[in-house]
Amino acid sequence: MKLLLLAHEVSDSDFERALLELTGERTGLKMAFITTAGDPIEWVLEKEGSEKYVAKLVELNPEEQAKRNDWRRNFKTKFTKKGYEMIFVDLKEDSKEVKKKLENVDIINVGGGDINYLLDWAKKSGLNMYLKEILGRGVIYVGTSAGTMLPQPDIGFTWWGPEEKWVGTDHAGLGIVNFITTGGPKEGEDEEEGIKRLVERKAYLHSIIKFPWKTYLLRDGQMIKVDCDKIEHIGPGIKKSI
Repeated sequence: MKLLLLAHEVSDSDFERALLELTGERTGLKMAFITTAGDPIEWVLEKEGSEKYVAKLVELNPEEQAKRNDWRRNFKTKFTKKGYEMIFVDLKEDSKEVKKKLENVDIINVGGGDINYLLDWAKKSGLNMYLKEILGRGVIYVGTSAGTMLPQPDIGFTWWGPEEKWVGTDHAGLGIVNFITTGGPKEGEDEEEGIKRLVERKAYLHSIIKFPWKTYLLRDGQMIKVDCDKIEHIGPGIKKSI
């Protein structure tokens, strides 16, 4: 399988070069961009007295909606100019239509946003049941932020460590790759102290949920490129895994 998993602020030139390496510089490819993670939502209690939170769509004002529409238009234009045929896909659409669309593209690009919301809709739509099969046929997966986390075996590293209370929520990702990504040391944090904090967090998770996976510290501007059995950590800055 071929995947390109991005952190924030990856340069266009680095992204284009890595994607061309995965596509073999083929042209005229069709790309589906899954927008769902970026939905405007808020988490609210399912009902009074409940401890369960559910996502509620938030209605945007005209100015916010216009900005959202402009972003989609500019995003599509950017890829169209580079020779891609672009379609947008929302996992909240009819599940059969979503699957049909995704089975007929060359690249599935999953955008950023709320990983819990994205994971919930990946399961509701059935994407979790067939995405690995589609990628096994040669479709390339591109993810950013939440889209980067979706194919991983677990999303718990991002949310819980020794400094937080484990809340026991559903933390299983789709398990398409056998590694984890997380951010590096925080801005302004000493490098060694930051690494130590992240190692402690991983040990904590392993003690309560079993967390054996190699974990790449994916800093701004960096990517993980998977080409069959070859995994590359690419981009500027320090590259480290724990």
